[in-house]
Amino acid sequence: MSFDFAVITDNWPALAKGFGNTLVICAVTLPLGFALGLVLALVRLRAGRVPASIVAFYVELFRNIPFLIQVFLLFYVLPMAGVRLSTIAVSVIALSAYASAYFAEIVRGAVQSIPKGQTEAGYALGLRYPLILRKVLLPQVAGYILPAAVNLTITLIKESAILSAITVPELTYMAQDIIGRTFAPVEIFTAIALLYWALTVLVAAAARALERRLTPHLAVSRG
Repeated sequence: MSFDFAVITDNWPALAKGFGNTLVICAVTLPLGFALGLVLALVRLRAGRVPASIVAFYVELFRNIPFLIQVFLLFYVLPMAGVRLSTIAVSVIALSAYASAYFAEIVRGAVQSIPKGQTEAGYALGLRYPLILRKVLLPQVAGYILPAAVNLTITLIKESAILSAITVPELTYMAQDIIGRTFAPVEIFTAIALLYWALTVLVAAAARALERRLTPHLAVSRG
């Protein structure tokens, strides 16, 4: 059996379109997921017992149900409730909600990792918690959450392939469409494997560069 590179080159526009859609979906959902996760973490840290319990239930729900099931539930349940969205919109909602549950725990753990003495010192200076959070805690959080956030980002990039199950025209779906026409699964799956690999390697490299910049500040804060 020979490897036919022509299958890849002839179908490159479709692969590029799918890869572009994957990039767009991830670029939109990651900030949304982080923003929601940050809010959830702060609610769990500072709100009363009832709001914190609700957030805890939300986090455990989305962390313990397979992402594929979450996507199918949104895709089929929303129309039953009279809400009709495009597959792209459903994908953004599903991936953002899924990401937010993990980001919430990452942020919560990062805030709790900062020595409590810094918060107490802020109170001693007469500062309120929102100002302590903004001026003292959050500037340090980035260094704590970066490794876990990068791992989650890479996971979400790979999980986005599941969106092909609801016909979202991302990379994996476009690859399946090409395979249906060319009957060349080895070539096409090899191509998309390399594309996913290249994207995750770039994300990891960018994170390492950012971590090198943050390391001196993180060392000072921990000292």
